[in-house]
Amino acid sequence: MKVKLSEIPEEGLTVTLAVDPKQMDLETPELKFTAPVGVTAAFQKHQDTVWVDVGVAGETELTCVRCLEQYSKPYDSRFQLDYSAKEREVLDITDDVRQEILLSYPARFLCREDCRGLCPQCGTNLNERSCTHASS
Repeated sequence: MKVKLSEIPEEGLTVTLAVDPKQMDLETPELKFTAPVGVTAAFQKHQDTVWVDVGVAGETELTCVRCLEQYSKPYDSRFQLDYSAKEREVLDITDDVRQEILLSYPARFLCREDCRGLCPQCGTNLNERSCTHASS
């Protein structure tokens, strides 16, 4: 996502794109986007600084780390970036947007907070039914 600084008017500039999550390397083994990711960036220039308010939205398919079931969840994130405009003609925020998205992922993906996971002996999904091993 590149913008020429000379093209940012006094009132600011908003750019909206649909980006390919695979092309931006946003997916992990546990997280897949099911459609292009919507990115909206509002650029505001003041003297030698450019502020960018970024919104990212998409639909994800996740794998729970406890029960290994797949579940869907909307992805929605907002963050701000700022840059020095000194000695620059073009501002490329692509890598910073990618990094902010990756940093917003939780450490562990859970289908629900009280997920009981799998029985370590027989592999039964304890969210769906009990087994004789789960009580011992």
